[in-house]
Amino acid sequence: MDTNIQKYMAFVKTIEYGSFTKAAEILNYSQSGISRMISDLEKEWNISLLERSKSGVELTSEGLN
Repeated sequence: MDTNIQKYMAFVKTIEYGSFTKAAEILNYSQSGISRMISDLEKEWNISLLERSKSGVELTSEGLN
């Protein structure tokens, strides 16, 4: 699978489930792998996509656009 598609899928599943851990389980990656893919997207696009907290993740206003 194309690397960019993997990153997009990681992002979509993380938002869908509100959790890096759950997205990792669904996509068969480690939690740190999912986090790294989303971090890569944020760096590529020069925006912050997610608000990270102990209770999960949510889209930032930039992530919504």
